[in-house]
Amino acid sequence: MRVTLCCLAFLAALGAGKAIACEPVSIFAAASTTDAVTGIAQAFEAETGCNVTAVFAGSSTLAKQIEAGAPASIFLSANESWMDELEKKNLVLPDTRSDLLANELVLVVQKGQKLEFSLDEDADLAAALAGGRLALANPDGVPAGIYAKQALTQMGLWDGVAASIVAAEDVRAALVWVARGEARAGIVYRTDARISPDVEIAAALPDETHDPVRYPVSLITGRANKTARDFLAYLKGPAGARVFAEYGFTPLDTPVN
Repeated sequence: MRVTLCCLAFLAALGAGKAIACEPVSIFAAASTTDAVTGIAQAFEAETGCNVTAVFAGSSTLAKQIEAGAPASIFLSANESWMDELEKKNLVLPDTRSDLLANELVLVVQKGQKLEFSLDEDADLAAALAGGRLALANPDGVPAGIYAKQALTQMGLWDGVAASIVAAEDVRAALVWVARGEARAGIVYRTDARISPDVEIAAALPDETHDPVRYPVSLITGRANKTARDFLAYLKGPAGARVFAEYGFTPLDTPVN
């Protein structure tokens, strides 16, 4: 009995030490990464015992919150420009910044609601919408919307559909509008289309019509504790890459094993 009690005391001490070793860590991540980052955070917690707080929204919203002092340890943006903005203000640690993921843009419609449209030289998206709405993430600040506007402009379609556009606070909100039939079509990331059983892809937007869809990640100045660094390494490592790949992202930092 004495040996058993000693062993239990030793294990309890180990558990306490592990808990003490965990420091606060939070990731502010683009809405399109919600499912993947949630899964990776849960796996990290299971392996380390360290909790990760995850906050998801449009990259523009998150960047502004970080600038205002929100307690983010890590920022995962859906484009370079919002990370650049924080870097100009010395809010990200440059030696920890890298491009983590790539993605693609697609035109989606509600499941079973075909759209008579193809991306060719005679494309007329306005006619295909037939008075319906086109859902985008806000093109004035949210990366998915910015990319979408670039693509539509490059293809000569923007002016024709501008009056039909409804702007969402983030790409997942635009996806929901299409899934519910509140918008005739929408432009979202391919990864978003994959996670919704209520939408289908009508067309893929050519990569050359918009800036490359890249997701930079970095630690935030003043919050780069050991747990945050460990979680960032986990995101960039094989375990994180596998989860991102399962959700349709292209990991850029680490090959998928």
